[in-house]
Parts: sequence; C-alpha cells; structure tokens
Amino acid sequence: MARRKPNPVIIADRPQAEGALAEIAVIDRKLTGIETDMNTAIDAAKAAAGQASAPLLARRADLENAVATWATLNKAELFMDRKSIDLGFGVVGFRQATKLKQVPRVTVAMTLERLRELGFLDGIRVKEEVNKEVAAGWPASKLELVGLKRHITDDFYIEIAREDVERAA
Repeated sequence: MARRKPNPVIIADRPQAEGALAEIAVIDRKLTGIETDMNTAIDAAKAAAGQASAPLLARRADLENAVATWATLNKAELFMDRKSIDLGFGVVGFRQATKLKQVPRVTVAMTLERLRELGFLDGIRVKEEVNKEVAAGWPASKLELVGLKRHITDDFYIEIAREDVERAA
C-alpha cells in the first residue's frame, strides 16, 4: 500500500506505537478483502450486464444503420427544405460539420513554420506554465526575483510491513 501522511496522534510509548501499527495492518488486510469482494461483485455484474445487453445493442445498431441508409437514399426528397425530420419517436437528419485537415504531403511542423513566417501567431496554441523542476535548482535570490520561494515540509508517514503482519497472523 502507498505511503500515507496522517496527522499524528500522540502515543505514550513504543509498545502502544507497535500495537497501533499492528492494528493498522489488520485493518488494511480487512479493507483489502472487502475491496476484493467488491471488485469481484462488480466484475460479475458487468459481465452479466454485458451478456444481457449484447443482443439489444446489436439490434439497435442494425436499426440505426437501416434508418441511416433509408435517410441517405431518400435525402433529396426528405431533406429538400430542412436539415432534420421528426418521425414521432425521434428526429433524424444530416448535420453539416467543418473540420480542418492537413493538406497531403504537408506536415504539422511545416504548417507551424508557415504560421510563424506569416505572423499568424493566433493560429498557434501555446500553453505556458512555470517549470518548477528547473526552478527548484535556482538559488533563493533568483526565485525571489520571479515571485517564488522554497517551502520545506517535514511530513510524517507510515509504511506498514505487510509481510510481518501476514507472518504473525
């Protein structure tokens, strides 16, 4: 299990601390068992739902394809003055969409280069953020110039020795 950073509770002596860690380990084992049972039940429910829904999803897809074929074959007369028609139990239609695609033999890098050359910088998306990994190596004076400072914490953590608990159980 991953490290945890709890707010420590005061324990008077070492035997109490060892007892608390042993109890935490037992709780972790029980929680793992509960989660395993839960995941098994969820997996079984998903499998049952998948089996029950498979024929319905296949029939739905067949019907959608049939309606789409009918609408495409009759597009000229059905959609002559409108983009959609109401069929009582739903609406069918054709939605026009515009997408931008790269011209053949022109790479994205080439397009970006042309955008820069022509000054169309609004066509380039740039996400700027502070590079904290680089800034971590800077001295305090340089950090202060740009509005950063180091914040050092000493966080408590617990690592349960599962193997020892399992051997003791």
